[in-house]
Amino acid sequence: MKAFDIRWHCRQGTRTEDNRDHAGIGRRGDAMMAIVLDGATSGTDSGRFAREIARMMVDWFVTAAVEVNANTLVAQLRTTHATLAKAYRMDSASYVLLHLDVTQPALVLHAGDCLVGQRDAIGQTAWLLQPHTLANALQMSVENLAKQEIRHKITRSFRSKRFMAPDLNSFALDDRPLLAATDGFWAELSTDQQSAFLEGRLPSIAGERDDCGVLSILRNAGEPTAGVGGLHSPDTIYFRHG
Repeated sequence: MKAFDIRWHCRQGTRTEDNRDHAGIGRRGDAMMAIVLDGATSGTDSGRFAREIARMMVDWFVTAAVEVNANTLVAQLRTTHATLAKAYRMDSASYVLLHLDVTQPALVLHAGDCLVGQRDAIGQTAWLLQPHTLANALQMSVENLAKQEIRHKITRSFRSKRFMAPDLNSFALDDRPLLAATDGFWAELSTDQQSAFLEGRLPSIAGERDDCGVLSILRNAGEPTAGVGGLHSPDTIYFRHG
C-alpha cells in the first residue's frame, strides 16, 4: 500500500506583521489535495485572504460529491473567488494546488510565484514550474530568476479584482519528495539553507526576509498520516480528512 507523508515547514518573515504563507491539506480516501499560498505584502489583509482560500478549497474537496479533475478544481477556485472577492477587495495571493492519488500522476494548478519541485537524494531540487512574473521574459532558470528584482512583479495570481485562470500541469509521482514552496523558500534560501529548513532547522538570515513556507509530500509504504508534521505555527496550516 502507498500513502503520503506530509510535512509543512513555515517561518514568518520581517516584511509584514503577520505570516502570509499558508497551506491547506484535504484527504479523501486514497487521494489528497494540497494548496500552498503566499499572500501579497501589498494588501492589508492578504494573509487572511490566503488562509480563507485554503480553508474553502479543502472543505470543498473533502465534502464534494463530484469527480475531482482539472475542470472541477478550476470551477471551485472560481466559486471561492466569487465568495471572497467582496470581503478582500485589495488583496491577492500566489498559489500552487496539487491533486494527488497514489496511482495517478499529480495534477498541478498554479498562479503566481509558488512553485513545485522534486528533491533528489543529494538535496538538489528540480523545479517543475516557472513563476508568473515579469522576469519570465528573461528566459532564465529558476535559480537565476531568484536573483532578479523584477521577479517580484507578479503577472498572474488569485486576486480579488478579477479571477485569473491558473496554468495546468501534470507530473508523474515517484519516490522522491514533492515540494510545494513559496518564493521565500525557493528564491531566498541557498541549497544548504533549504536542506536545513526541510530538516526543521531554521537557517540564520541577516536583514530583511520574506515569509518562508514549503510543503513536503513523500509517497511511501504504510498507512496515511493522521496529520501534518514539520515546524510551523498551527494557524498557517488547515488539515481535514473525510
